[in-house]
Amino acid sequence: MMLNDTQKAWVGLNMTLAPRQIYSLVQNFSSVGQAWSAPLQTLEKLPGFERWAKAFAKRRSSVSVLSECHRIDRLGLQVVTLEDENYPQALRALSHPPPVLYAKGQIQANDAAAIAVVGTRRSTGYGRRVTVQLCGGLSRAGITVVSGLALGIDTVAHQTTLDAGGRTVAVLGSGFAHIYPPENRTLLKRIAQSGTVFSEFPIQTKPARWTFPRRNRVISGLCRGVLVVEGTQKSGSLITAKAALEQGRDVFAVPGPITHPNSKGCHYLLKHGAKLVETLDDILEELPSGFPKAQAHKTVKRPVLNETKAALLKQLSFEPSHINTVIEASGMRAAQASAVLVELEMMGLVSETENKHYVKRP
Repeated sequence: MMLNDTQKAWVGLNMTLAPRQIYSLVQNFSSVGQAWSAPLQTLEKLPGFERWAKAFAKRRSSVSVLSECHRIDRLGLQVVTLEDENYPQALRALSHPPPVLYAKGQIQANDAAAIAVVGTRRSTGYGRRVTVQLCGGLSRAGITVVSGLALGIDTVAHQTTLDAGGRTVAVLGSGFAHIYPPENRTLLKRIAQSGTVFSEFPIQTKPARWTFPRRNRVISGLCRGVLVVEGTQKSGSLITAKAALEQGRDVFAVPGPITHPNSKGCHYLLKHGAKLVETLDDILEELPSGFPKAQAHKTVKRPVLNETKAALLKQLSFEPSHINTVIEASGMRAAQASAVLVELEMMGLVSETENKHYVKRP
């Protein structure tokens, strides 16, 4: 991608300053190019920026925007700045939006119809099943699913959306040269084929404790609301929820077992005003008319089931049931019930989880 001079100036500023500092600087100039090249004597006289002037001038002399441009080309990235038309509109409303976004994939205006789905890296089977159920529904409703490419709930959210033919957006907590977690490199490539991967960080930025809260505010900023599926009270998901509240976004939370620590974060949010989510409709009914929720119940065509298959499917839910329990509830012989379960699994209506437990797929 060939960057123009204005974009190069934004990239240079983004390599040397935090967003708040960048806005403090550029407001004093008629163009970002002038801000980037201003001499130290001028910088030291700027109200509100004088304390950062010397450090900025020193760092500016040590970075190479040209090298960053080469890295952008090599990785096949786009650069979108706040002055570009295709900059995500939802982010413009933030108090200090990312001045620069590196992107892989296609940026689309309809991503304004988006919900973030986040949760703990140490997800439970329950959390993963709920994520599959809700993200499948959001995808079929035409709603973009945004998440953070982390292990656990984030990964399930991205994968489920892709499997359902929906659109998903990932936001990185690092630069593109240091994909984190490395296990999700293949998933990142898959997302970029039909969705978008964003990072506000210069390409060589490594994941660190300070990068993830900044990533989380972009996740929530891109969306109309944030759904937290699972998380402890110290989970990064609660940072995303807090950012959502500060940005005027809706916060949704899924209740869980009171005995499990992964439920504590969601229950904390629910006690403090988050919308309780048991079904997809709990999310859809809170969304404004501009969202494509009219499509929500235009579900993918289900195969026609005979009486036997329909009866057995009725015995299953999104909670795992052991095969013996299913057989007993169905009243069928073991061999017949096992054969029907295999057929339902091949039709994509049932999944075997572990140890002969079965769940209904959304």
